[in-house]
Amino acid sequence: MIALAILAGFLTMGFALVIAHKKMSMEVSRVSEIEAVANLVGGFIRQDRRLLDCKDEEEVSSRLSELIAILNDDYISNSGFAGTEVSTITGVPLIEDDEIYTISFKLADNLARREEAYHVVVSIR
Repeated sequence: MIALAILAGFLTMGFALVIAHKKMSMEVSRVSEIEAVANLVGGFIRQDRRLLDCKDEEEVSSRLSELIAILNDDYISNSGFAGTEVSTITGVPLIEDDEIYTISFKLADNLARREEAYHVVVSIR
């Protein structure tokens, strides 16, 4: 009788450990997916010809507004990452140089209900 109670206790703890392991595994894969989207978006911003050809801060701001729509409507979802979108993109000239910009963007993870901020540096002409 005592042996059955001990065995039942071990089984219960085992199920709890399996459930906890599965939850942790899902969280790790979600974080990896967010990092992959950040790399995808950062690369897209760095290689956007229209952004790199902007002449002043107003053109940069206008292009960044367009990029939010492009990234959220097509690019991220077509790349296979559902549940993640770009919530904001801002560009600030680095120091006094009008040719080098720090582009900051926030990724909203709709599944985990959180946001992460990322930054890329680009040189415009």
